[in-house]
Amino acid sequence: CICTAGSSCKLGEKDERNRVCNSSVITFCFSRAFQRLLTDAGPDSTVYLTSGYFNLTRAYMRLVLGTGASYRILTASPEVNGFFGAKGVAGAIPAAYIHIARQFYNQVCQLGQQERVHLHEYHRPQWTFHAKGLWYYLQGQGRPCLTLIGSPNFGYRSVHRDLEAQIAIVTENEALQSQLQEEQEMLYRRSTEVSDSTFQQPDRYVKLWVKLVTPLIKNFF
Repeated sequence: CICTAGSSCKLGEKDERNRVCNSSVITFCFSRAFQRLLTDAGPDSTVYLTSGYFNLTRAYMRLVLGTGASYRILTASPEVNGFFGAKGVAGAIPAAYIHIARQFYNQVCQLGQQERVHLHEYHRPQWTFHAKGLWYYLQGQGRPCLTLIGSPNFGYRSVHRDLEAQIAIVTENEALQSQLQEEQEMLYRRSTEVSDSTFQQPDRYVKLWVKLVTPLIKNFF
């Protein structure tokens, strides 16, 4: 694993008890590296980002909305969410994600970023969607040169609570780039782009109590 967090990072060094790096440092390193990637993504480059549970942290959201790259963000539609149809309070989790997605979409529209930031939903009958990853296309390139593999969820729980593991692959190998492109296109082929009409559908209605509790519990899912 190669960390690009900077010279201050201690990943791989041993402490006085001969233990190699702790999880908080690993989390810090990936967070710094990922933020640097989003910050440096220049105009006319494209970032494809998928997350089964769309719940970007505020820092990641600011980077997506404030940088020059184009973004295609893919997440689960309500019916392919892993909690769809669950009993009790868990059954309301898909609605909470709808609320979060709508808030994000509204911010995109308020900032006039609809041509640069696109939100997509994955659809597939009898399936659940739990894909996660990132594909980075440089300006003028038809194939991605960078991808993340592992468990990059990009959400609050992933960043602040869970121990995640991922590796960034940077390649100039055209055969590998083509495979990565095929992987990305296969996922997005089963998606539709979110628009204003998406949230007007009857199955996108979110109860008031879900809207009220979502900010309080978004750190846990």
